[in-house]
Amino acid sequence: MGLFSKNSPAQPAPPDPLKTAQAQGAINRDAAIASAEMSMVNQNTPYGGLKFGQTGTSSSGNPIYTATQTLSPEQQALFDLQSSASRKFGETANAQLDNVRGALESPLDFSALGAAPVANEATRTASRDAMLARLQPQFERDENALKTSLINQGFVSGSEGYNQGLDEFNRSRNDAYLAADARAGDEMARAFGLEASARDRAVNELTQSRSQPLNELAAMLSGAQVQNPSFINAPQTSVTPADFMGATYASGNLANQNYAQSMANDRATTQGLFGLAGAGIGGLASNYGGSLGWKFSDRRLKRNIEKIGTLDNGLNVYVFSYIGDDLLEAHIGLMADEVKELHPEAVKSINGYDAVNYSEAVR
Repeated sequence: MGLFSKNSPAQPAPPDPLKTAQAQGAINRDAAIASAEMSMVNQNTPYGGLKFGQTGTSSSGNPIYTATQTLSPEQQALFDLQSSASRKFGETANAQLDNVRGALESPLDFSALGAAPVANEATRTASRDAMLARLQPQFERDENALKTSLINQGFVSGSEGYNQGLDEFNRSRNDAYLAADARAGDEMARAFGLEASARDRAVNELTQSRSQPLNELAAMLSGAQVQNPSFINAPQTSVTPADFMGATYASGNLANQNYAQSMANDRATTQGLFGLAGAGIGGLASNYGGSLGWKFSDRRLKRNIEKIGTLDNGLNVYVFSYIGDDLLEAHIGLMADEVKELHPEAVKSINGYDAVNYSEAVR
């Protein structure tokens, strides 16, 4: 049978997991909101400002914030001016775009310029032959004059002196042919350059006539740009939520540990009751007329009586000292008058004092 002290606590109820989780969720939410609010740093710059403010609440009850950026008066005026100019330029550009749409929808046509010029050998040969045709009559006159001069000097045709004179003339003529060939190459390059340059100018005129309207449109759509405010990176603050769930379960575990310790103490008290009843009271039985199996529990033999608990059958348990015990040794036991009411068979009078049979009394 168990012994329950009058101060023994009731067994603690375990934490409700759902309520604990809900409470932890609420704490986490509050910490998240606090972190967000502490990180919303309003800023001001020469060009404008950035402000945070709560503008509503979500369906789940969380606050909704809005960041509002404003321009300084000077930048706002420039922005309004630019917006107005952009609108007017856009209207003009749209009107002009309608005028050039037909031309822009058609690809560029270079066929009217003819084939592109080509530098080739035929051109160089023609130039060389033209120059040689002009030089050839002079070469023939000079050759005949040389031959006549050599004969008049006494050099017979086929002689060494005659052949030497003609050889020098032929070398000069060959040099002239080479010079004419080089000049023909230069002439070919010059003619090609002129033709290519003329074609390039014609191509540029075509492309410019096509791109000019687009350049004008781009110019109309450009203008002074508004200087947007440049904000610093605000420090991000993080608030760590309290560990409510851990604390709750830790508290529950501690309560269970305390309860278990209390029950262990009560069990130890019960064991002490029977041990002391058998040893302490038994040792004093002879002094107060006790007999085998019966222990004196008469209230008249005790002093310093204090109730410390209750047995399962309802009998009160007391701590006390026996009268005549100078050492005031503490004993634990029952009161015979109370046992007599519940189990009269467990009480008998010995020499005028009531004794209790504990094995019967604690049933």
